Parts: sequence; C-alpha cells; structure tokens
Amino acid sequence: MLSFFRKGGGGQVIVAAVAFAVIIVFVLEFRPGREGRSGISRECAVKVSDSCIDKKEYWAAYNLIVPRELPQKKVKSMGLRKTVMDGFVERELLLKEAERLGVSVSDEELDKELSAGRVRISLPYHQMGWLGYSLGINEEMVRLLQVNSSQTKEFDYKVYERAVRNATNRSPKEFKEMQRREVVAQRMRDLVRSRVRVSETEAYTQWERERSKAIARVVSVPREWFAKWVVDASDATVDDWAVKNEKHVEDAWKQAQANWKPECPLVSEVVASVEEEAGDATKTEQRQKVQAALDRIKKGEAFDAVARATSEGSAAEVGGELGCLTEGYGPGAKELLEAAKNLKPGQVSEVIESKRGFHVIKLHGVLAEKDVEKLGKRATARRLAVPAMATELAKEFSDKLIEKAKAGEKLEDAAKAMALEYAERRPAQKPAAAAAPAPAKATEPPAMEDPLRPKVEITAPFSIAGSPVEGPLPTEAPAAKLFALEKVDAVVEKPVRTTAGFAVMQLKEKTLAKKEDFAKERLSILRALRQSKEQDAVARYIAVLRGKVKDKVTYDPRLLDDKIAEDGSGDG
Repeated sequence: MLSFFRKGGGGQVIVAAVAFAVIIVFVLEFRPGREGRSGISRECAVKVSDSCIDKKEYWAAYNLIVPRELPQKKVKSMGLRKTVMDGFVERELLLKEAERLGVSVSDEELDKELSAGRVRISLPYHQMGWLGYSLGINEEMVRLLQVNSSQTKEFDYKVYERAVRNATNRSPKEFKEMQRREVVAQRMRDLVRSRVRVSETEAYTQWERERSKAIARVVSVPREWFAKWVVDASDATVDDWAVKNEKHVEDAWKQAQANWKPECPLVSEVVASVEEEAGDATKTEQRQKVQAALDRIKKGEAFDAVARATSEGSAAEVGGELGCLTEGYGPGAKELLEAAKNLKPGQVSEVIESKRGFHVIKLHGVLAEKDVEKLGKRATARRLAVPAMATELAKEFSDKLIEKAKAGEKLEDAAKAMALEYAERRPAQKPAAAAAPAPAKATEPPAMEDPLRPKVEITAPFSIAGSPVEGPLPTEAPAAKLFALEKVDAVVEKPVRTTAGFAVMQLKEKTLAKKEDFAKERLSILRALRQSKEQDAVARYIAVLRGKVKDKVTYDPRLLDDKIAEDGSGDG
C-alpha cells in the first residue's frame, strides 16, 4: 500500500502534531459566535441532487484533463470548462448506482492503480471519442502520471507525491479519495459493458450489410429545374392556381400584406450575391455575371427568363419578381430604391452595387392604391404556386421515367428525351420589341445546359447502410430498395423523395458478401461489434440516469467565465 512508503522514524511525532493541529482548528472554528461561518463549509462547482463537487476538486480534475499547453482559444471553443462539470455529473450519477448495487474498490486495488501512475478522470461518455483523441486521454479515461524514480525505474512515493501536487494541487490523501470515486465510477461503466452480448448471427448480419456492395444509375429530379424552366408562371396560370388553393393564398396574404403599400415601386431583379469579406477577384466575377445577364436582356431576352437562369436571389424561380420594393428588402434596399427613382415603367437599370452584391432591376410601375390587393395577392400566390407546381411536375417526370425504364428504354436516353420535352412545354416568351430576331440555331435550349437537368449519374459502390442518392428524406431507405432488386437493370418501383425533389434509381451492379469470407475475420468482427454495442449501452445507461435528475443539476456560472484564472489556490 502507498502508506507503506510514507513510514519513517518520525512518524509518531508527525501524527501527534497533525492531531494537535486538528484540535486547535476545531476549537477556533466552533467557538461561540462562529455559528453559520464554519471554515469547512464547501463552495460547490457542481451540484447533483445532494452531491456537491467543491471547487478544489473541480480544478484538480480540470488540470488533469486539460493539457497546460492547450491554447486558451481552443479550450474555449471546445467548451472544456463545462465539459469537466458534465464529467462530474456523470460520475456522481454512477456513484449513486454503485452505492445501490454495492460496487466498491479496496485500498489495495486502488494503491495498485496509483502506484502504476494510472489516474482516472470522468468525461461526458457520449463525447469520449473525439475528446479523448483531442486531449490525449485513452478510451478507459486514464491519464498517466510519472511516479517512478528516474534512477531505479521503480515506484517512488516522493516522486508520486510531487507529481500529484504539481498536477492537481492536492495532497496525496485528498487525491486518493478523489481517485477512489473515479475508479468506482469506472467500475460501473465496466459493469454495464459486461452485460452486452453479441451473437454470431447478429455479427454476420451486420458484416453482410457492410460488405455487400452495389452500384446504381441515379437520375436526380430536382424541383428547382422545373421551377426555372418548365413551370408556366404566367398571370393566368397563377390566378387559376390561386382559385384552387384559395385558403392557402389567403393565409399567406395576411402575412405579406403589410409589405404592400400604395406608391411603392414594383420591381424585379437579377442579383449576384457577394459576402462582405469577399476579395476583389470574387467581386469582379460576380459583377461580370450580372453584366452578362444585363447584356442578354438588352439583346431581347425576357427579363424573367434571364432571372430564372442566372439570378442568385430567392425570387429567381418566380422570374426575379420582388413585388413592392421597400426597406424590408434588407441590405441593398437603399441603392435599389434610389435606382428605381430614375427608371420609367418597363425600363431596366444598369448594374447596381450594394452591400448584398450586384443587381439589375426592372421597374414595372408604381403600385396604385386600387391594385394593392389584386397585385399583392397575385405575387403572393406566385411564390406559392411555382414551387408547388414544380414539385408536381418533378413527381410526374419521375413516374414516367420509371415506366419507360421498366419498358426497356435506356435510362440515360429516356431522361434526356423527357427533359427536352418538358423544357419545351413552357410557352415561348416574346422578345423585347426593339430587339432584332435571334438567328436560328441548332443548339439545345438553355434548360438542357443547366447542371440541374435530370440526367443519369453512376454512383460509387455503396453498402446497404450507405446512400446512393443525396439528401433522401428520413422516411426513405434508398440503399435497401436497391439491394432488394434481384436483377441488374431493374428499376425501383417508385421515385425516392429527397430534400431537393425526387430520384429515380436503377440497379447497375450488386455483389453480395460471401459467408466463407466472414469466417476468416470472425473474431475481429465480433470484437468490433461488441465494442460498439458496449459504448452504446453505457451512453444509453448514462442518458437514462441524467434524465432522472435533469432538474437537480446546477453549475457555478462563475467557473464558466473564461476570464477566471485556472488555479486551485488553497488546495491540499
């Protein structure tokens, strides 16, 4: 035991002196007139129900956990002061369970750990992976202290005592009691892990899911492409949609009508956004983009068509229509309002620079009082109708593409032909009156050059746990649907819903894992799965414990202030 290394000839004298000092302290602290001011009262860094972690212990743990060379900026960004507190919360909860279950540690076992320099700490278990890696703490939550003599290479109590005081500013006795609690908490984690069982069938099933691979042909069908190039957003179409969706439009108009005031300028815009910290090269590139859009408009292309194709604003899919231009536009409103004053109805501005970026606007006129509700509701309805109609068209496109693929058509050819057909659905827009007729060209329409156009892409090999499409909705399981297909070139019966629209999937290749390969890796697979399940079991166990005391945990907010010095003055 560690006490063995402390014994010496003057031991009895020292013990007597300590005992006398304790008596004096008690006489002074509990003399008449000292009620309520006891010097042994504790100031809690963290309280968990009736458990109090005093500040001395907090700083001792903090100094063990956080390397001294770690920059303070990193300490703050990682939230390590709060992390240390959360580690104590979990430790105290585990200690309560240990007391209930009779889990403890003997002095001999504890001395063995400490004489080996193995120091335990507690970190939030669900963060242990990345925290341990960042802080140099192993998965058993152990920090090693140098406790051996440099000459004998054996344990030396004086070296140990010096290491403890330097690392924690605590006496060996205080430190040992602190470590007793940490070791018991670790035993509780080990107890939870020990209950985990992994069957060979379970391991094989997971291994098979991970090792079986497939490759697919995927056609992404984003609603944005249909909004830009296919949806008919004319007044007549929008008015018809509004009649069918009257309640939806009325609810939206109630929210929007405050922005529609008589005498406001009605404008549309093309915008290329620029971040405030952007460099000159980016600004030049964005200005050139807007200038190119303006050049197209001047040559006779319809403003709304150019806006759909090039604008980066939220109004792009409705042809750049902003409606009433007011200060509510946000950054750039001042510059756009000033430019609108110098335009006549139907005119287009030159390139305007603002804090938001570069703009070109078209003035449609000034809003008359009698038209506020009519034009305001129509603009509001258009904002609702375009994405709704685009979603319907994307779904229709996906369903038809699946039918063509099932009928034997090559997916790539069918997708291209259908995209061209849909792009030609929108009524042709009339060029500006003053523009010369554009020469006939044998090129494809701009919609077919848009990167968002529905087209076939070949996926990288993926497992059933992976995803062959980008952004599938949580209710979808695209990989599982492909692995369920028996034959190559078979197509998934229904389009997969994604955050961007839909996806059509066709199986290109499928390679299933072989059982004989599992036998070669059986032990390592079982070990890895068990470790994963053990970590999950402990994390869930602690989450349940924390849920029971969520209203009974308090932190000293002063310790979360990064300006407070990191010391444990007065410890030990």
